[in-house]
Amino acid sequence: MIGYVASFLLGLGVGGLYPMLRRRRAAAVELPAAVAVELPAAVQESVTVFGEEMSALEFDANGPDATPAVLEEYRAALAAYDRASAARTEPDALTALRDGRAAVIRLDARRHGRPVPIDALPPAADPGRPRPLTGTGERYVSTGYGNGKTEVLIDRPEPGRPALVEADVTGEGSFYLQTMTRTEHRTDTGDHLIMAIDDYHGRRYLSDDATHLRVTTKYGDADYRWSIRVAPLSAATALAPEHRGHGDEVLHYNGGPAVLTVQFQTDDLWEVGYVCQCLRSSFHCDCPPPAWPKSTPGDDWSDDVFGQGDGRRTLRLPRPGFLVVQDKGGCGSWYLTTQPVDIPPPSPRRRGRRR
Repeated sequence: MIGYVASFLLGLGVGGLYPMLRRRRAAAVELPAAVAVELPAAVQESVTVFGEEMSALEFDANGPDATPAVLEEYRAALAAYDRASAARTEPDALTALRDGRAAVIRLDARRHGRPVPIDALPPAADPGRPRPLTGTGERYVSTGYGNGKTEVLIDRPEPGRPALVEADVTGEGSFYLQTMTRTEHRTDTGDHLIMAIDDYHGRRYLSDDATHLRVTTKYGDADYRWSIRVAPLSAATALAPEHRGHGDEVLHYNGGPAVLTVQFQTDDLWEVGYVCQCLRSSFHCDCPPPAWPKSTPGDDWSDDVFGQGDGRRTLRLPRPGFLVVQDKGGCGSWYLTTQPVDIPPPSPRRRGRRR
């Protein structure tokens, strides 16, 4: 095994990795003239940022976690940066940036023992296949236009943790956003996060097991465009004692035991769910429940409320966490209010008299 690793490292030219990295660090500060002339400023900036990300990558090619598979990802990321730096067209630069960041995501997963994402099967040759992604190469952002289907590898600001997905859609058409899990050992189709018609803006909770986002657009006009951004949960809006809104939203609750009153005004289905601060579902959450007074509205075993049409429900919030508001039709409005619940401390135990 040692001989295999040694021969692999020699084949990679690990001795030359550090000079290459130094050259790439210099390139991250000063881009080649061809890039500066040919590419839009936003794409140039994305190439520079990726070079800085590679320079800041804490990775020792001679370290204990530098397995052949990890080194292969590292080499792929460096090669992709070279391609992006030398690209003379925007599509070439964007393709190289996509490939480079995918290699970094796989590298990080291998180093930390997480499932390693893989690409979807390449689509069959079809003149009606989805148009390629557009954009500037900005990290965590993907954009597209027209009709078709594509999958986006999820680049998480906090690898291994849940995140937020913010979607913006403009124009006339149908937009579907679905989670997918594609790893070396597992492929599963997840839930539909968003199903919208025409213009849409909203945020949804993204579980930690999804590796890709599948975007499907239908019946779009010539101006139909979409963008999705992945953000950390810390970007969630803080829940106010009285909070009004509309559409899909993720809110951060930072209080103690309380009763949430949910009021919806809509013609469609809606749901409001609570996610504990431990980021586990109610079936796996080990956090101890509060000693709710018997008169407390709501149920201590339920972590969501839902309805169709105008409705009013109550939900118990045991501790800090997140609220996932889903307006299935996208045309309703909602009003949330929180009322703290005073839970007295447990009575001290009485000591028995000695006899």
